[in-house]
Amino acid sequence: METTTARRERVEQAVANERLENLVVSEESLRIADNYVVGTASASQVAAEIRERYGITVK
Repeated sequence: METTTARRERVEQAVANERLENLVVSEESLRIADNYVVGTASASQVAAEIRERYGITVK
């Protein structure tokens, strides 16, 4: 099972990658990602919620 520390590091890396692309991660997206960090949502659940928030569909 993945630890909180490992999940936090994954989120921090993802945010850093976005910044390298000159993108800004919203506070709302960070709040959603925190559900993954604390273990109340899976990575796929968080991704789906963020995609839904922005109206992105995956085919």
